[in-house]
Amino acid sequence: MGLTQDGLAEALGVTIGAVSKWENGNNVPDITTLMELANLYNISMDELLSYDKSSKNIDKMVETIENLCDEHKFDEAVLEANSALTRYPHTFKVLLACAKLYYYKSYADMNSKDCDTAIDLMNRCLEYFSQNTDPAVKEFTIRLYIAELYMKKDPDKALAELKNINYNGCNDAIIGQLLLDMNNREECLEFSSMALLRNFGAQYQLMTNMSLAVASSGKAKDFKMAIDLLDASIVMLDAYAVPDSIGYTHKLKTISLIIKAWWFACLKDYDAMEECVRASYDLAVLYDKTPHKSSELSTSIRFYLCKHKSSVYDSLGATAVSGIEALFAQKIDGSNKINHKHLGKVVECWNEMKKK
Repeated sequence: MGLTQDGLAEALGVTIGAVSKWENGNNVPDITTLMELANLYNISMDELLSYDKSSKNIDKMVETIENLCDEHKFDEAVLEANSALTRYPHTFKVLLACAKLYYYKSYADMNSKDCDTAIDLMNRCLEYFSQNTDPAVKEFTIRLYIAELYMKKDPDKALAELKNINYNGCNDAIIGQLLLDMNNREECLEFSSMALLRNFGAQYQLMTNMSLAVASSGKAKDFKMAIDLLDASIVMLDAYAVPDSIGYTHKLKTISLIIKAWWFACLKDYDAMEECVRASYDLAVLYDKTPHKSSELSTSIRFYLCKHKSSVYDSLGATAVSGIEALFAQKIDGSNKINHKHLGKVVECWNEMKKK
């Protein structure tokens, strides 16, 4: 807790000399002071008196509770949880294991009392969160559990909780689901559209990055998988594009096609490479000739039903043609030097298209 000897002495109402003797092993606190120490540090007496042994006991108890949960043996798990909470009522690891037990049990048995118990234990987890040593567990995780528990019990409170922790729109999808259950169509479409747009961008980026990463091995079988990833990306772009309209999805498609051409060049399938380059170039020219706001992504997505517009910053440039040529200049990150040699074939083919 960052206390000095002076600070601890003041908090307990004892002398600095007494604290010094405890630390040096020349004296021990009386039972009342031990209880005050345990309370001050938010730990049990067991932990204070025999931390290593208690820590092993705690780990064993938590493991038992988790295993019983996995096996859906909730009645046995509750008995273990009650015992653990009696012995370690101020221990974060125990509180979290028991909270998750009642969280899962509330869904399995549809019991409102289990839901209340889970919420209470989750809130206690927040009180003792400073004890957490698991980097995978965040306060956000616990608050999300609480919000989800309120979804059946008190939808309005759940909605408020979810909005309060909706960092960078991370809860847009679940908020949309809750609003649908609450028959709030308009707001449901607002949040769902924003979630869809964000997921669309993330999926496109993931498929492109995975294609680059897979192809970096330089192996023929991996080039084929990298091409499949781009084909899946192109299918998605076509599905999301507004019918009979040229929008930002088409600019993204030019990039997928040109990277696909690159992998065909690496496979020395130059006919397929040329076909992809031609398709990319023709689409890029068509995109550049079409009047539109290049940075406005929301108007290019067929299923975006939100009244708020959403724009994207395009680091490759305002036009599709200049964007592809910017990629060539960068030699497209994420691949090996051998692959870069084959990129020259794609550039030559592109420049021939421009001359024609």
